[in-house]
Amino acid sequence: MKLEFSETFQQELPNRYLQFLDKHPDGTQIKIKGRYDARTWNMMGKEELLKRWTMDGVGEAANYECLKLYTQVQSEHSEDIYAHSAHFGRVKLERVAKGFVIAHENGDYLYIDPECSFSLWAYYHDGGGITKVSGSFDKFLKEKSLYKVL
Repeated sequence: MKLEFSETFQQELPNRYLQFLDKHPDGTQIKIKGRYDARTWNMMGKEELLKRWTMDGVGEAANYECLKLYTQVQSEHSEDIYAHSAHFGRVKLERVAKGFVIAHENGDYLYIDPECSFSLWAYYHDGGGITKVSGSFDKFLKEKSLYKVL
C-alpha cells in the first residue's frame, strides 16, 4: 500500500483516505448497512480533525488523536491494559491510543490503525471495546453494499 506523509497530521496515512479528505474537506456522512452495526458515521473534514478539546482531568487532544484520552481513562479505571474485541480477542490499549480517528457517531469512533496495515476499526466509548470494520480505507469505500456517502 502506497502511503503519503502528511505534515499536518504528523504521521503516514493511506493515499485513498487523503484523497477522500480532499474530496470532502468539510466532512460528510457514510451510512453503513452492516448486519450487526448499521449506523451513519460522521466523517470529519480537515478542520474538524484538527479541532482541539479538553477532557477534564485527562488532557487535551485534537479530534484525530482523541483515542489517547479515552484509552488513558480506560487504563486508569481498570487493571486491564487491553481493549476487547469479540472477533479479534485483546488489543493493547497503547495500540488503540495510536489510532487515527476519522469519524464519530453517538460517542463511538471510527479510526485507522497504523499498526495493523492501516485497517479500519471502531472504538465503542461506553465499554472500551473495539471491532475491525474493514481491512483498509480503500476496501471500506469499495464495499458498496455496506455504505452510502450521503
